[in-house]
This record gives sequence, C-alpha cells and structure tokens, in this order.
Amino acid sequence: MRINMRQSKKWWILLPAMLLALVTLVISGCKKNDKLPPLQIEIKSYYPNSGQAGTLVTIEGTGFVTNINQYKADIGGTEVEVISATDKALVVRMPGAGKTGKLNIKIEDKTYAVGDFSYQTLTLTKLFPVNGSAGSQVRISGAGFSSVSEPAAVYFNGVKALIVSAADTVLVAEVPKDAGSGPVVVKVNGMEVKGQHFKYQSVLGIKPMSGGANTRVVIKGSGFESTLDGNLVDFNGKPTPVISATETELVVAAPAGVETGAVSVTINGQQFSGPAFTVVPKPVLGLITPLSGPKGTEMIINGDIFSTEKDENKVFINNTEVPVTSATKNQLKLILPGGTGNGLIKVVVNDQATDGPQFKDQTLGISSMTPENGFGGTTVTITGTGFSPVLSDNIVTFNGLPAILKSVTEITLVVETPAALTSGEVKVKVGAQEAVAPQIFRRAGVKTLIGGPNSDQLGLNPGDMALDSHDNIYVTDPNNNRVVKITPQGVMSVLQANGADIYFQGPSGITIDKNDNIYVSDSRTNEIRKITPSGQNLLYASGFMPANIQIDHNTGLLYANDKNNNSGMYKISTSGTVTKVAGPAWVRARMAIDGAGNVYYADENRTSGNAVMKVTPSGSSFALAGSSDIGYQDGAGYEALFYGINSIIFSNPGELLVADRNNQAIRAVEVATGKVTTLAKFKVGYADGILQDARFGEIADLAVAKDGSIIVVDSRNKAVRKIFLQ
Repeated sequence: MRINMRQSKKWWILLPAMLLALVTLVISGCKKNDKLPPLQIEIKSYYPNSGQAGTLVTIEGTGFVTNINQYKADIGGTEVEVISATDKALVVRMPGAGKTGKLNIKIEDKTYAVGDFSYQTLTLTKLFPVNGSAGSQVRISGAGFSSVSEPAAVYFNGVKALIVSAADTVLVAEVPKDAGSGPVVVKVNGMEVKGQHFKYQSVLGIKPMSGGANTRVVIKGSGFESTLDGNLVDFNGKPTPVISATETELVVAAPAGVETGAVSVTINGQQFSGPAFTVVPKPVLGLITPLSGPKGTEMIINGDIFSTEKDENKVFINNTEVPVTSATKNQLKLILPGGTGNGLIKVVVNDQATDGPQFKDQTLGISSMTPENGFGGTTVTITGTGFSPVLSDNIVTFNGLPAILKSVTEITLVVETPAALTSGEVKVKVGAQEAVAPQIFRRAGVKTLIGGPNSDQLGLNPGDMALDSHDNIYVTDPNNNRVVKITPQGVMSVLQANGADIYFQGPSGITIDKNDNIYVSDSRTNEIRKITPSGQNLLYASGFMPANIQIDHNTGLLYANDKNNNSGMYKISTSGTVTKVAGPAWVRARMAIDGAGNVYYADENRTSGNAVMKVTPSGSSFALAGSSDIGYQDGAGYEALFYGINSIIFSNPGELLVADRNNQAIRAVEVATGKVTTLAKFKVGYADGILQDARFGEIADLAVAKDGSIIVVDSRNKAVRKIFLQ
C-alpha cells in the first residue's frame, strides 16, 4: 500500500490543535457539572433571644451547610463566632463587645436575618424535656430568674404556666392545658426571653374506640413524631408498632392480648394518654332477613356488638361490600345492590369478622313470617318478593311438610300450617327458585293442662309445683287442702297415701327427690310431710312454719323458707335435723340449689324480692342479678331489673329460670355472669295459643319437662299451663 506523505504531514500538524480543543471541552464540561446548586436555607426559630457575653444561641432551620468556615455572623455589625453547624442547626456565641440588635448570618454573599437579640441578665439556655403533655413538668435552665418585685412568669406558646419551683438559674413549670406547640418565654422584672420551642403533645381521640386484637385504630392528636419509630404506642400497657405517622395522626393495630384501658403515646420518654379502648368480642349475628331477594330490597341484620358509628360496620355478600345505610348496637340495615351472586354474608365490625348464612341473589325471597310460632292449623302470612300470583305455582313447606295455601300475591302468601307440624325451616319454591325463611317456624305456644278462670278443678291461688321422674306434675291446692297430680296425658287426681286422698291444713311448698319421694310443707301444722312411692305419709320435719321448699338432689338436703316475716331459711338433713341457713333474711319465693350447695333465692328484706341472691355454703351472700329497684330490663348483674320474683329454678346447670311476677315474664339468668335475658313475656289475662297471643294471670311457679317445655302454675287463673317451645 502506498502512503501520500503530503497528506500524512498535514495530519501531524493538526494534531496538537485537536488535542487542545478536546481538553478544553472536557474541562468546561467538568466545571459545568461541578457547579453546586444554590443554597436553600430556611430559618425557623432561634433561642434564647437575650443574654450576656458568651451566651450560646441556637438557630434552627433547614438547608444549612456543615462547614462552619463558610459562615459569617454579626449582631449590629459586631462579629459573632459560629461554633458548630449541622444541616438543621447553627450554634453561635454572642460577643463581649456586642450590643442589643439584630442577629444575622451570611453565607455565599447572602445574608439571612435571624432576629433580635438583647443584652441583659435574663437568659434561657435549656428546657428539659422539650416535649410533653398538659400537666407534665418542665425544667427551665438559664440565668436572671430571680426578682425582687414580682415572681417570674413562664408562658408556653403564649399560655401562662404554673411555676412549681423557682431559683435564679432554674424554674420548674407545669405545662398548661391546650397550650399547643411553640416557644417557652420567661418574663422577669420587665425583661423577656424567648427559649426553645416546646412540643405540646396530646391525644384528642381514637377511632374506633372499641374492638379487639388487630383492630386498626387511628389516633388523633398533636405533637406526634413524623417518623414511625419516634412514637411508642401502647394499649393499656401492651405495645404495638406504628403503621403510619404524621404530626397529628398515628395509625396502629390493637395488639394481641389487648385489654380494655387507655391508649398511650410515648415520645422522647414522655408518655401521654388518651381515651380508653374497650375490648369487645366479635359481632354476634341473629336474624338476617331476607336471605334472598332482588336489587333494591332492604336487608336487616339483627344481632349484637355492632358499632353505632355507621362507617365502622362493613357487610359483605359473596365478598362484595354492600354499604350500610343505618346502624345501631343491635341492628344494621342495607340495600341489596343486585349482582353480588350467591355467597356468604359476612359482617365486619372494627376489623372483627363474623360469618353469617348463605345469600341467594335471585328475585324470590322471604323477609318475614307472622306469626313465627304456633301449632298445626295456624294461619301464617309470609312476606317477601318473587311469589307467583298463580296459587298453584307456589309450594310452601314447614320442616318438609306441605302447607295449605289460602291466598297469594307477588309479595304475600297466606298459608295454614300442616296438622303434623314440627319445628323447622320454612321454604317457598317457585319454579326453579327456592327461598328459605330467615328463621325457623317453631311449634310453640301455650295450652292449659287443667283449670282455668271458669274451672273448679283447682281452687283459688294454687301454690308450688314439682315433677317426678315420669313427668307427672304435682301442684299444691291450698284452697282445697290437697295436692293434685296431673299425668302427661292430662289426667288429674288427688295425691294419695295407702289408697286414700291426703288432705292437709295448709299445703304450700312441694318438691320431689330423685327417688320420687314427695315432700309437702304444711304451714298451718308447722310440718313437712314425706310421701313415699309406696304410699306412706310420714312426718319429715317440724318446729317452724315452712312455705316454699326445694331438695338438693346431690346431697338430699331439704331447704325451706319460714313463712313468718324476717324468719329466714332452714336446712333439713336426711335424718330430719333442722338448722338455720346463714344469709337469707326474708324469703317468700321458691329457691334453687346447685351442685356445689349454693342457694339462689329472692330476699324481701335485702332487695324487696327483686333480685336473685346467692348464698354460698360458707354463708357469703350477694346479689347475682337485679337489685332492690323495680322495673323490667335485661342486662348483667345490677343492670337487670325485676318486679317481684315468685320462683327460681334450674333449667340446666348453667341457667336459672325466674318467674317475674309483675312483669308477667319468664327470665333466664346465666349463673356464671349474672346476665339476664327474657325468655317469654305475656300480657295480663287468660288466653291459650301462639306465644304472641297467650295471656297469663300470674306466673306463680315453674318447672321444666323432659321435652324442654315449661310448666307454669297460673295462680290467678286457677290453672296449670304448658308453654311449648319446640
């Protein structure tokens, strides 16, 4: 290959110029890239604003550089020494030759005005702590606090504080209520000094105020740290991590094992508390209606432990959230949106979820039945949507048995329950769609076994009652001086001994032991008689005026109250020995005894017969439910109200049934908690039929049959009646 030498020589001549141009370009590029962005310094506060030579002044803000050699500072033209710098604060030392004036700092030929500084004996050097809540104490260090004219005054963000103690160099002040965050100012002898900003901290409220573990809680307040780890939160002493934080709001989740108590926040070692967080169980779901239906239908969810704050309740149908339109503690309402599909109903209250029944997204639905209980042949109106106006197109069953349709519209069905009715589900089928009623239909109601206001089977005011192992009912009939026996088939006879009717002078109480021995108290003869299954009539105990009696089936001990006023209760051993029971004073109602020997009774002297009292074998007595106040109210312990107790019996080992005389009600009492609920409440009068229509004169005594039905002595109607519940 041949090289053009002339061209080669020209290339070497140009090379130095090309290299110089390249170096120049690189250098200029480096200079351009190395240029620093302009400073963005912002001064937020400084303290103190007065003092003497050597006073250290802290200037707080943002955007400072950390090289103190880049700063110049002056006061009224006199140089001020900069002694330290961070990106958030500068510290300068006031000169000896300085005079009161304006403090400035200068960097990169730009001057920043800090504020006025006064040369005087009064200065403020330190606060401890620099944060806290109302009522907490702050130690203020400085100089010149003493005064001969009037005490020093301290202000937190303009609000005057109470000074707890004072010396020339130290003041202790109490943070005033609602002060807010801001500088601390001390005033003495006409002088004033502004110190460091104090961060006022408070919890103004929490939402929600109840829930359980993992409930998400928003804490509103002031003075919080914006960093998560700067805030320590606890629920009644149990810590929980912070999920998000601003100066006015913290978000946390209630910790595992949370207990009812105050929610507290700790910042820089200073703790301040807010309202109490109340631990409640998951929501309890009761009747939900309807369980199927079209768009626009109102769904009502009954239950307990809902929030009265509408937004704290969430309802899901087949995982689709449906907005709640109204909320109370016991009921939620919403409008079906349609298109949810078939699926589970779920209620979530403050992050605590309870699953309900299945929902069908269809036009056919049942919202209610009237009545909800009855016997065979009862007329029932079913209300809902999607019924066929053609009578024969609707098929209605009660626990699988077909009902007789009497009339129909698109929203109502009137049917007659089947003769062989049993408790169970009610279903309506129209074409391919099937709807289930939100509650079962119970074969329930009231029937009179014997007696009645116009009957002479029993005399006036029949007394107590007991059942033997064969469900035979025995009732004292004091007006006729006898005890009557009623078989499960409803056949009535008089209690006999050795083949002859037994007559007493004043039969009052009756009880039967596990061997079917019958005990009858005769208050006029001051005796308790024992009638054996073989027909023997024996004297069992005497020496006081016995009224209501009850047997302890575990020990065979018999308990009897004395009919005389304020005469208490006695315990009779199996050998007939009579001893006084410590505790009860004036008992005028049937008592109950549990397996541990605790006695449950109503005491006229202590609670006017309006509470269920409990006395232990050791003699300790207290009110389990109710008080001396009269009324009608369900609830736990003293919250519950009764109005004259006639009888207390056990329906099962954990539950008492109470005949609430003047409320015409049968109340259930949970033994473990004293919680009272109403099992049935009636109007005054006399009527059999469904539970809603039945009427009673006076519920004098109760007994529970083997099938769960409740037998009632209705004393004013001279009747023994049976409440069917299933």
